[in-house]
Amino acid sequence: MRPWDFDTSSGQLRKAIEDLQIAWQETTSEWNDGISQKFCEEHLEPIGPVTKLAFDAVGRMQQLTNHIKQDCEQ
Repeated sequence: MRPWDFDTSSGQLRKAIEDLQIAWQETTSEWNDGISQKFCEEHLEPIGPVTKLAFDAVGRMQQLTNHIKQDCEQ
């Protein structure tokens, strides 16, 4: 992985989030009460909007570093 390769790290984060969603789905088949709902609301649901912002920022950073790299190679 190159130091400016944000795509790899972004992909790893996407995979981790997918794994978390799968694990949560499996968990809720056994643990589905008020406490689990509160846990989901307080800890899992906020992850979605925050990670979207992070992925957007990572995409912009990747574009910027690609542009910088091209400028340095000229």
